[in-house]
Amino acid sequence: MKNYLLYFLLISFTINAQNLKDCSECSSEIIRESSIQNLNVPALKLLKNEMYARKGYTFSNEEYARHFKQFSWYKPSANNNTIVFSDIEQKNIAILAQKINEISQPGSKNEPNSKYKTLTQEKIDEIFTHEKKKELGINFSIWKVYDYQDKTGKYYLVLTEDKMNTSKEGNFNNAVKAFNFKIENNVWTKTFETNDSKKDGEDSIWFWTKYIYVEDFDLDGIIEPILFYGTNGLNGYDDGRIKILTYYKGKKIGIRIQNGVLDDERNFSIDADFYNLPKSIQDTVVAQMNKMVENGHSILPYGWQKKMAKKMTFIKE
Repeated sequence: MKNYLLYFLLISFTINAQNLKDCSECSSEIIRESSIQNLNVPALKLLKNEMYARKGYTFSNEEYARHFKQFSWYKPSANNNTIVFSDIEQKNIAILAQKINEISQPGSKNEPNSKYKTLTQEKIDEIFTHEKKKELGINFSIWKVYDYQDKTGKYYLVLTEDKMNTSKEGNFNNAVKAFNFKIENNVWTKTFETNDSKKDGEDSIWFWTKYIYVEDFDLDGIIEPILFYGTNGLNGYDDGRIKILTYYKGKKIGIRIQNGVLDDERNFSIDADFYNLPKSIQDTVVAQMNKMVENGHSILPYGWQKKMAKKMTFIKE
């Protein structure tokens, strides 16, 4: 079945003449957006992993290992850590990873995890004028704004991104910031702010609204936002970071995940206060973590659910 899948992917490359067929020239030429725009996620991942294979990467994934062994140019290395990519190769890996990200998490006007809507771009421009953003200390581009209300008042949850000036294809960010403002009698009060930036070896950082929740989980009349954002590295999501932040009764409670291609690279830490949250919030976060794994956005250590059930605060392979 797996061999059939790879065979199907290879055949699909030839259906459209403009599609990139292989990465034999990815070390010397920048990938054109037009050459990958019609490819699906499995096909893009195969191309990205071909770039690793051509450098001698030894795959723990049996499907990829079996596939690349059929090529005479594939010479597995004894040590993956000795592999070095050129500037062009790094750019091409980033282009493929970004395309995978775009397909995996398309933008959505209707947020799936909240009954509260995000503002349209027209409404954002109307409310968050240049003067208003300066007053509020918003220096990055506004990506999304949640408009919500609970028994304590009206709020805007503002997600912003620091766009990179880059020659790379796609949307890349240096950093992200989230602000939560309470509006009362036309007075804006910031109730929380969080920020993070990409680290060395990471290509970009994004808010993941596919997983974000803005809901009253314990039915006390107060909204408890749960934010998700993450990064990607040379191998896309597989070696990126993820942060999950829950805001509950004035306290920020986090889970910090480090993905990794190799077993000993994967781990995550959990604030002890997470286990004091209402069970409905804990269950929601765990459910979203399961979805991230299913969607290929995270690689969590084996047995992580059982370890969380034991209230462990650091979990590794």
